[in-house]
Amino acid sequence: ELISRQELEKSKREEKFVLLTAQQVKKDFAMFGMEVNFSGNISFAYNELFQQLNVHIETLLNTNYEKLKSLLYQIDLSEKELTKTDPDLHFASISELVTHKILERELKKVLIRTYFKEKEK
Repeated sequence: ELISRQELEKSKREEKFVLLTAQQVKKDFAMFGMEVNFSGNISFAYNELFQQLNVHIETLLNTNYEKLKSLLYQIDLSEKELTKTDPDLHFASISELVTHKILERELKKVLIRTYFKEKEK
């Protein structure tokens, strides 16, 4: 895999990547008419974004599965990725699992984009 679990975990604590990930999440969800706010507080970024996204995902799961599939396509999160389970992670609902995977995928997109931008220099 292009980005190791270790790199991913480290990046979750770096302000630059957290802010870029929050921007990416806001942009992708806005394309589908869903608002996501971010206070800018890096320490609580995951929880802050998670709570908001989980509400959106739960609503879509219950009311508009096609829109959810379009959102996941936009984020570039395949059903195969969604079914990959991490034995260390436990979620209370499907929406929580999907929300976590979305946040992880958005961070990966930011890291990959940053990696290639740095390489161009």
